[in-house]
Amino acid sequence: MAKSGKSAGDGSFEESLKLLEKLVEQMESPELPLETIVEKYEAGMKMVAACTEKLKVAEKRISLLTKKKDGSIEEGELEDSEAAPKGKKTGRASPDLLS
Repeated sequence: MAKSGKSAGDGSFEESLKLLEKLVEQMESPELPLETIVEKYEAGMKMVAACTEKLKVAEKRISLLTKKKDGSIEEGELEDSEAAPKGKKTGRASPDLLS
């Protein structure tokens, strides 16, 4: 795959992941000089950071749908696991899975 003018954070998550997998395959080649491997490693780490950030953004956008006892659907925001105290749920009530 030819190099494009895109930085590690450009493109979709899936595109970044494919590029990361290709980098790993290239790095596994025994013919590559050490300097090239280090450069590819640095590029890969930047791509990992970009993918991690994309996942965090996506996680914040996720809405949870909960079926209420009357059969209606309630939409709630994804809870921030870092903000909630351990062992104690905040925000919405737990879904009624037996109804």
